[in-house]
Amino acid sequence: MFERKVPKFFKPASRASQKQMATAMREAMAKARQASNLGEVIDAVLDIPSEYIDNKLLRLVKTHPQADLQELEDILNKQYIKRTAYASSAVGAGAAVPGSGTGIALGLTAGELAVYAVQTTSYILGVSRLHGVRPKDREQRRALVLSSLLGEQGAEIVSDQLGLRTLNWARASLKNLSSPTLGQVNKALMKYASKKLAHRTAGRMFGRLIPFGIGAGVGYLSGKAVAQRTVKGLQTALGESRDASVSDLLVELAPVIDLTSNPTRANIGEDFFAD
Repeated sequence: MFERKVPKFFKPASRASQKQMATAMREAMAKARQASNLGEVIDAVLDIPSEYIDNKLLRLVKTHPQADLQELEDILNKQYIKRTAYASSAVGAGAAVPGSGTGIALGLTAGELAVYAVQTTSYILGVSRLHGVRPKDREQRRALVLSSLLGEQGAEIVSDQLGLRTLNWARASLKNLSSPTLGQVNKALMKYASKKLAHRTAGRMFGRLIPFGIGAGVGYLSGKAVAQRTVKGLQTALGESRDASVSDLLVELAPVIDLTSNPTRANIGEDFFAD
């Protein structure tokens, strides 16, 4: 059976060490847990190292050596929806445990929000990398994350702000947009996102505080719906898969990560989101 070979002659130009990446991820998670609003949560996870995403993509390719780019994206979509739904379900059940109190419920929800923010940003950056779209600064990342979180409405807001005739705005324009322009776009996205969040928070929290079991079910369905909306929003922004091979992706990753490495099977997980 054919197995894709990683070119051995590529060497990384610059690469963050595993320790540096681990430190950056811990800091992002801590900042997200301490955030008091949606804007602060998004800001906390915008500095996830690109090398962290690229290494996970390399692991995904080695785990699924026969998959093409669209199949890899489909795998990420399913893993992300499943992870988000079950995480939300667990918090819904935990928050409804008798005697836990509203304080613990709120704390659990804050912890879930931090994990969700990191996983969602990792997912968005990972899929965009498969499409050949690599946000180069915080404003570009913020626009892509916020737009995706809002689903198709996010793409509509961005396209309207930029005067585009297509909803596939990230593929068409992201790399060419200036920071001032993106700043205005992000203000519009954040305003809409904050409004939507305010309308949903009360009902979602109530669902997690009702009797055990029902809270878990509400949490699962809520998490699944949120994840599916994000997947749709990202797909809308990026458009169809590009005409490229996984070998092309490996060449793109070469300046960033060490393609000569060959992780042992124990270090290759089926789940992109597993650390």
